[in-house]
Amino acid sequence: MPFTSYGHRIPEEVSDKSPLLAGGREKCYTGFTSEKGEEQMKEQKTGVFRRLYMPAVLCTALWGSAAPCIKKGYELFAIASDAPFSQLYFAGWRFALAGLLVLLVARIKGHRIVPVRSEWKPIFWICLFQSMIQYVCYYIGLSGTTGTKGAVLSGTQTFFALILAHLFLQNDKMNRQKVLGCLCGFAGVLVLGLGGLNGFNLHGDGLVLLSAVSAGAGALVSRIYTPGRDPMLLTGWQLLLGGVFLLVVGLLGGGQLGAVTPVGVLLLAYMVVLSAAAFTIWTALLGKFPVGKVSLFCFLIPVFGALISAIVLGEQILTLRNLSALVLVSGGIAIANYVRESKTEGGQA
Repeated sequence: MPFTSYGHRIPEEVSDKSPLLAGGREKCYTGFTSEKGEEQMKEQKTGVFRRLYMPAVLCTALWGSAAPCIKKGYELFAIASDAPFSQLYFAGWRFALAGLLVLLVARIKGHRIVPVRSEWKPIFWICLFQSMIQYVCYYIGLSGTTGTKGAVLSGTQTFFALILAHLFLQNDKMNRQKVLGCLCGFAGVLVLGLGGLNGFNLHGDGLVLLSAVSAGAGALVSRIYTPGRDPMLLTGWQLLLGGVFLLVVGLLGGGQLGAVTPVGVLLLAYMVVLSAAAFTIWTALLGKFPVGKVSLFCFLIPVFGALISAIVLGEQILTLRNLSALVLVSGGIAIANYVRESKTEGGQA
């Protein structure tokens, strides 16, 4: 009578040829998986951690630092809060230089950097939502709100990405837990709108929220067009064309940089590297993983944003209303993230 590797006796009726063993002695009928299976599962989890979790957290940390850095940039480059075209001009330099940096690195690595005809359509749609609409609203809106609120409102892009993915993608549908997460997150936005940090205003908070909607649409478009294409090529041209667009709009409106200082140039350089790295990694992730799986990591944006705003801008974040908003927004996405992980952990990536 055969025995398992754990020393358990296997009845003859469940020996090697029995369907209960599903392939012989690899699994015993006691329900234990083989050591080989356990190792494969561990390797799979480690691979997902390295390919998704680590780069996604890095992206959200970089984007979380963007809001306070932009506001600090307005100060260093002497850009007034009521000068929207100067703000767009400033944004244009950031993204145009970031696009050139991505294409330069791609060329050094031996990538093709001249798009073929079929690649211009994906570049246009990604650029439209992720560089043009999103950042026109974001830069102008951020001048009328705080870095903390800007980061919290930007974090809501996750909910819009989930909703749009449900409407347009067959394998990314909403469920009860995702709906609960969305409601929880929007409750956080509502807390801010009921008077927290000087209340909710359309010019500042409203435009930042609209930029989050555009970012959600951009995630959907990236998921549709990125698979099978070079993310560095798409990201480089998306940032370059979007940056040129913002520069032209800013110049036509009379935008300019009021002052240029070494500290300001260093800050701009950091923002260029930030954009180049974060957008390239994020585009690559959206080409490999479902929208819902990737976008849920954006819950970290308001967390990093609030912390960095407190450090860089000296903003007060330790108030009951602010902390409640952060907890609700972050908790809402965490709820949906937990449910999604539980359903996909052993399957798709």
